[in-house]
Amino acid sequence: MTKTADSTRLIAPGYEPFSGYVLEEKIGEGGFGEVWRADAPGGIKKAVKFVFGATDENRGSRELKSLERIKGVHHPFLLTLDRFGIVNDQLVIVTELADGSLEEVFKRHCDRGSCGIPRKALLAYLHDAADALDYLHSKYQLQHLDIKPGNLLLVGGHVKVADFGLLKDLREADCSIVGGLTPTYAPPEVFDGRPSLHSDQYSLGVMYQEMLTGARPFNGRTIAQLATQHVHGSPNLNALPACDQPIVARALEKDPTRRFDSCADFVDALRHVQSRSAAGSGMPTKGSSTQTDPLSFGQNQPASVQDLPQLDSKARSISGRITSHTLVVALGGTGASCLHDLRSRIAKLYSASPMDLHSVLIDTDAATIQATKLAEISDLIPQCHLVHTPLKSAMDYRREQHQRFGSISRRWIYNVPRNGRTEGMRPLGRLALVDHGETIRRTLVEAIDHLAAVCGERIPMVYVIGSVSGGTGGGMYLDVVHLLRNLLDQAGLENSKIVSLLSAAAMRGNPANPLLLHDTQATLQEMQHFMKPGNSYPGDAGAGFESLPAARSPLSDAYVITGPADEAEGIDPRETIVNYLWAAANGAHDLLEAARRGTEDATAGMPATLLRSVGAVRLGTVRALEEKLLAPALIRHLLLSWLGRPGEAKQLAKPVIDRLIKRSEMTREAIRNAMLGMYRADDDSRREWLMSLIRRLPEEALQSDQAIRNFLEPSIADATISNAVSRLVASYVVAISREFIVRLHDRRLDITSAIEVTARLIDRCNELSTTNSADHLMQSSADAMDVGLSGDDPITERVNMACEIGRQIMSTKAESLTNQFFVELAKQLQTMRARLEGRAVLIAEGIQATSTDGKADANAWSEMPRELQVRFEPLLAELHESMVDQTLLAMLRSNQPGMNADTLVSKLSDAALPLVKNAVDATESTAKEEPLSPELSTTTPATLALSQTNRLHDEDASGDSDLVSPTRTASFTAQQSNVSHDAQVRPETMVAKVRPGLLDCGGMQRLMLLVGSDAELQQLETRVKQAHDGSLTSVIIPGITPMLIHEAQQVPMQRVLERLEVAAGDPSVSNRLRSRADVDWSN
Repeated sequence: MTKTADSTRLIAPGYEPFSGYVLEEKIGEGGFGEVWRADAPGGIKKAVKFVFGATDENRGSRELKSLERIKGVHHPFLLTLDRFGIVNDQLVIVTELADGSLEEVFKRHCDRGSCGIPRKALLAYLHDAADALDYLHSKYQLQHLDIKPGNLLLVGGHVKVADFGLLKDLREADCSIVGGLTPTYAPPEVFDGRPSLHSDQYSLGVMYQEMLTGARPFNGRTIAQLATQHVHGSPNLNALPACDQPIVARALEKDPTRRFDSCADFVDALRHVQSRSAAGSGMPTKGSSTQTDPLSFGQNQPASVQDLPQLDSKARSISGRITSHTLVVALGGTGASCLHDLRSRIAKLYSASPMDLHSVLIDTDAATIQATKLAEISDLIPQCHLVHTPLKSAMDYRREQHQRFGSISRRWIYNVPRNGRTEGMRPLGRLALVDHGETIRRTLVEAIDHLAAVCGERIPMVYVIGSVSGGTGGGMYLDVVHLLRNLLDQAGLENSKIVSLLSAAAMRGNPANPLLLHDTQATLQEMQHFMKPGNSYPGDAGAGFESLPAARSPLSDAYVITGPADEAEGIDPRETIVNYLWAAANGAHDLLEAARRGTEDATAGMPATLLRSVGAVRLGTVRALEEKLLAPALIRHLLLSWLGRPGEAKQLAKPVIDRLIKRSEMTREAIRNAMLGMYRADDDSRREWLMSLIRRLPEEALQSDQAIRNFLEPSIADATISNAVSRLVASYVVAISREFIVRLHDRRLDITSAIEVTARLIDRCNELSTTNSADHLMQSSADAMDVGLSGDDPITERVNMACEIGRQIMSTKAESLTNQFFVELAKQLQTMRARLEGRAVLIAEGIQATSTDGKADANAWSEMPRELQVRFEPLLAELHESMVDQTLLAMLRSNQPGMNADTLVSKLSDAALPLVKNAVDATESTAKEEPLSPELSTTTPATLALSQTNRLHDEDASGDSDLVSPTRTASFTAQQSNVSHDAQVRPETMVAKVRPGLLDCGGMQRLMLLVGSDAELQQLETRVKQAHDGSLTSVIIPGITPMLIHEAQQVPMQRVLERLEVAAGDPSVSNRLRSRADVDWSN
């Protein structure tokens, strides 16, 4: 728009647009008009604004309409409107004269070297503006829609809202915006022509960050870029103090209904928030980085894997260890297993533990909760907040108010399993969470309050651990992690990031548990949804959980750790989780934090839905006599006892076979009777059932045997009966597995003998499945003929004949099902046998790895003093008791991730070394020993308490579908200068094993070697570099156990989901396992 020639001549000093208002000096000019200072009647100074263009043009007519709306509105913090009118076809507005604008105040501070207006002063200004805007909203349903620093004017030390050119009445049906808005501060709904009562609050939020820090949350340079970022992008709030970020994030929600109720509420939240760390929340200086998180925006990454830059290892080295305050929230069986292992490590180190552990365990399974509680008999074991979240019966849920469970599909509410477990179905895990939402929230608040009280000004570490492949962990994770973020923000722990360490099933089919991959896919699909900038977490009113803005999403720091593709080669994800937590507590936290940051070049234009993964494995070391000779000998003889001797196998197997056959009645007659019993309990009941079917036959159909057969066969061959065979087979497999578990645990059976048992049972099944059943069929035919000759009246005879035909069909079907039972049982036993044979090979490799000069039977203990020799057998029994559950018995669990010989020996070494050290100390008390690290401390009452819970953990798997292993009695050892490597610890092997499986989907990687001394660095670094194609970051952290950590970033979520869909099959199953019915997952 341009000024007219007449207006150009008239608008000058001395001109009177209205009588008595004399222009003195131009004080401002913009694209839509200019402002003059004028002398008004009575000598009062006023501001006179001339709007460019004729009154019938867009700008003039729009502003005139706005003035008509505002002229009757009066508020102390709204710029006073004196008069307005049309002068020479041009709109002229007279207002009170301001001292300046907020924009000018900001520029003055920047000119003095500050990055913005001091926080206290800025909030005072915004409080005035918010008061005025809320008055417009609440009293008149008006929105300003052009809030920016230039429109907040200063009068007498207070801010007044000015320039109402875009003022909109929200009661109008048409609220479209037609130019004039400032895209830098415009809320997303305005670009769509749908302003709301909360639109001005969004503009205040953008302006607050800019005026405080000098950095805007959206850095677009063109209108198109800004519009795209406002509507679809996630704001970059990194420049703000951490305490402000959750508050501003809520004000910048894409959905207006999720913002604060009013502008004043937003400003009050900023005024009352308390930052825990002045150093961590201070305002940035000019030039400070405001890069976005690499997971925030994006374009697809290439399928190849690229190296991330090496970290500055010298800067990351530390000279001492500081106790780390850590909160771990564990979900389901996987979380319980990891937490159990972690507490065991802490208990062994007494007060020397580097971790001050605060923990919460949430699970639907009572046995897991009870096992964790039993471990707390010693004061050395960190106490855990336990939350038992059992599922109620379907009947109980029907009595509940439905609105509490509005976010969950009714089919899940009405189909809760009778055993009260999730059975690997994640919607049931979330049902349990919503049902116990108040308890979960209260427990988390207690844990956070206790954490905050002890950590002072230090920033604690916060982790969520669990499985995305199970019912409890997969169903609860997303709600718990968002709730935790909200509660940490409310407790003043905004600086504490939440790192999620989540195990996942290997991306390959698992016939024994097909739900694993479907649960994983459903969980990752929901994570993908909430990782998008426009999809905030909506909260859940039924559970009492608040919503969380997308800008505060904790999902960008979530790691998904898949199981090994080959069970015999790889690292248990739970081992990675515990190793990662332990490394962070042992001085590597800053290093791991730096590793989570992407490259600067990668921060622009990246997709929001990218995943992280990680691998972490310890590189054990050998130093002392007990580690070189006595511990390997103890381990080797334990493995020999587990493996057994072929010559003794038949003798040990016979009583087991006899007991199994007797207890389970593994005879053809017993199984045939069981098949018949699936129809009805006895002959009379089955006859009554057949008669009830026959009565439905028309009388003419009774005349034909074939018609009778055609009618009865579908009912008798019902699919539910056939499915019952698989259930019966499964019950027999469970019974056999339990017999093995008990006998192996009590040292009454070994692997070789167990293989012999399965072989003999397979032979028996093959024999019974081919037994001739003609006798039964001939007898059935004879019975039918006898009935036909009974002499009764014709109708009765035909009914009896029909009944006997039904009995013949039923008998034939039972014979078929009996054959099917033994065939299927033989297949299951073949699988069990193969698994046992695989473990036998693994144990044999472990024996070879610990042998001296290849002599498996050699025993270094026999060369020791008599006082030490007599301790061998008790130590062997103690080592067996502490480790049998998590190693030997793990072979019988179909979902138990595999291990190799190196891992097996390493686990046994961790448990054996403290036992051997105790024995050596006790028998060589007169010898002068070299001082040992406190990390080599003896077995304690605490660790014994932990080991007592092993069996209970094993026998009762949690709601997670992956099996819960007991706590590993692991011991972390301090590193000394001399390091030697043998078959137990081979860096070359570990480099391959530690690689995250998700890197197969592309992404970026960084391998880190953590060592405790220069000597370890010299001996390990070269070997690791030779085995790894990419770059290596090596870091010395005094006292830490040598460890490899392989960080994976920017793994495309979509590629992961595509692979899961191929592996899992039938995507409709994954869709049905989504945990919420109130979220549109298609967005």
